[in-house]
Amino acid sequence: MKAFFFPMLAALVAATLLSACGPPRIYRQNTFPVCEGRTRASHGPLGNLYSPMSGSSCRQVLTAEDVSGWVESPLNSHRRRGLRTIVLGCTNLTPSAESCEYGGPEGNAGTLDMVFDFTRYPDTARVQRAVLAVYAFNNASFLTQESRLRGRLVAGDTYASLGAQRQPPSGSADWIMFDITDIAARAIADRRTQVHFEISLPCGRTEQELSTVGVLSREPVVLVEYK
Repeated sequence: MKAFFFPMLAALVAATLLSACGPPRIYRQNTFPVCEGRTRASHGPLGNLYSPMSGSSCRQVLTAEDVSGWVESPLNSHRRRGLRTIVLGCTNLTPSAESCEYGGPEGNAGTLDMVFDFTRYPDTARVQRAVLAVYAFNNASFLTQESRLRGRLVAGDTYASLGAQRQPPSGSADWIMFDITDIAARAIADRRTQVHFEISLPCGRTEQELSTVGVLSREPVVLVEYK
């Protein structure tokens, strides 16, 4: 029995050492197919709202790895997950006094936070256009004009302002599309797994300066058109 046990133990130890010294295991994640001149289109919830730049390109919709709300008040800020929707802007505002003096918001402000994994797109993709689409349940025109979109490639980076070009809702579908072509192309080329975006509204003084957007209900998506 001993004659059999020790050779077996030696083989097990040798296999462990060799695996430790060898190349790391490669974990493959499902990625969208390489375009290679073949048209593939998956617009997801955007349907025909997105107008492609080229008829021979590929379009793939990417869902968020994480989507949540950030609720901020003067003395407390915290993340909320599991929300179906969130109200952007400042709520429960103190009205202006007769003297026009205003001491700042006494309520809270909501921000929509999103994280996307851009390694799902092939590393050879030549990005033609990329948009971040957010669904507005109300006040969509105001949200299109006044919202602030910021993004960063990795956690810890400084947020950069994005979405200077944006497409307002059309028809009965209140999807607002923010142009994120530059950061998407960089994220795909650099193989970024956690690209952060946040959308907020400045504090106003009335309910007309608020907008409800989808979090888990009609959750935001990214659409990248590439060749």
